[in-house]
Amino acid sequence: MKKLSFVLIFLSCLSYSSFSQYAEAGVFLGSSNYLGDISPNGLAPSEYNIAFGMFGRYNVNRFFAVKASLFQGQISGNDANNTMTSGLRQRNLNFRTSIIELGVTGEYHLAPLEIRAGKISVPYLFAGIAGFYFNPQAEYRGNWYNLQPLGTEGQAMSVEGKYSRLSVAIPFGFGIKINVNSKLNVGVEFGARKTITDYLDDVSNRYPDIEYFQSVDPFAANLAYRTPEYYNAPMGNPQGELRGNPNDQDWYFFGGLTVSVNLCDKQGLEWDKKYKKFEGMIDVE
Repeated sequence: MKKLSFVLIFLSCLSYSSFSQYAEAGVFLGSSNYLGDISPNGLAPSEYNIAFGMFGRYNVNRFFAVKASLFQGQISGNDANNTMTSGLRQRNLNFRTSIIELGVTGEYHLAPLEIRAGKISVPYLFAGIAGFYFNPQAEYRGNWYNLQPLGTEGQAMSVEGKYSRLSVAIPFGFGIKINVNSKLNVGVEFGARKTITDYLDDVSNRYPDIEYFQSVDPFAANLAYRTPEYYNAPMGNPQGELRGNPNDQDWYFFGGLTVSVNLCDKQGLEWDKKYKKFEGMIDVE
């Protein structure tokens, strides 16, 4: 009897939860920035770039949703943004890269989202996993060049080889979602991405033997060691000196506005007369 009661309670809870299940499709528009070896002391105000994307969200119940997203944004950095006293401005490196990210996150509502009951605004936290592609470039004499193929830290001369331009990140952050009406939702979202790569900016470890590098690939050597450009004078060989910080992985950030439409089904708002979207729809079951 106790087992039967438990099953009945479980089924009733499942029925209540599934009654409010529905999906959304939406778009994202905002900005992106980065934290790493070329911007180690915070997000540089001059390096905000446009980010955009699309997503699908499935509202499991009043407190939880799952979202799949495809985002794209550019991140960039320049040692000219750093202070003279840090020594980083004289390093004279710069980069940009487009980030293409495919991710899945879970969203936890800090209050119940229950449209029928008039609870239409909810803050939420999210976390998940994402895979992304990046391709750092540097500006040199008015043109932009791909850096990974050049192996600017001597990767082509080491057993490790060149780093991959595919990597993994852990997205997490917060947002707020507002249901405008039965069809439309708007929101604001900010998310950080903790990556497992230190090469978003093509900077991580130590300078290679620049003199030898010059004899093998002068162009790559020029992009690896750019302090002589800053002083407009020949410099010594910095072999073995730190070019970046190998102890910290890079971060990137997306923040902006979201707009989505409800794709309601029989268990969602679509079949509630108060919220019905498609006139003339008939339940054939």
